[in-house]
Amino acid sequence: MTFILNILHKDHVIVAADKKGVAEWPDIWGLKDTERVETNDVKKIVLNSTEEMAIGISGYSPHNSFENAFRGAKSSEEALSIVRKHMEGFLQVDDLPALIKNASPFENKSIASFYDLGSQTFFSNEFYFNEYSNGTRLHRASEQVKLFCAGSGKVYFDLDNEQKNLQSLIESIAATDLSEVFMQWVIARFETVSGKDNGCGSEVLFAVSSRKSPKFQLIDSC
Repeated sequence: MTFILNILHKDHVIVAADKKGVAEWPDIWGLKDTERVETNDVKKIVLNSTEEMAIGISGYSPHNSFENAFRGAKSSEEALSIVRKHMEGFLQVDDLPALIKNASPFENKSIASFYDLGSQTFFSNEFYFNEYSNGTRLHRASEQVKLFCAGSGKVYFDLDNEQKNLQSLIESIAATDLSEVFMQWVIARFETVSGKDNGCGSEVLFAVSSRKSPKFQLIDSC
């Protein structure tokens, strides 16, 4: 249960994720195998080693075992390749009986963002995969702001209307550094989504990058 929200702008990029999760602990009283405890300290955003790419991850955690390799990637190209190879290897086409029996009923989706020095352009890459299928789509920043989302919370987020609302907000203000404006706007949306989806939290972890400072910084909303 997750909500990932990505803002792709010509001068700024934000990857945001809620921090809510469920931890399982051994039951010290012996009444059951494990005890499930809610926590608001789950990091669903990962940076590569050079901090030039951030990825927000939704889906079943054991299915996203590329995280450690992603952290060690020394370039955006290497980081993207790691995710794509993981998705390809996740397909169970070599064991169809096991695929029919064990395939998960949901899709894992991640959104990665980065700044390309060669083209001097921000990009976001959407990834989705499960045992049956996978896909990837690369988006480049333009004059119009773009929004992408993932996780269970996306069904409570009107992507098209919110994108228009955010574009109107940008056009109505004179600020040149929009990072703080974007973060406050995102916090309000996470509060709305978390009020409708009990699996999503209102506390947000941000990965923030700008044309002036392309390396991503991780910032907590509280």
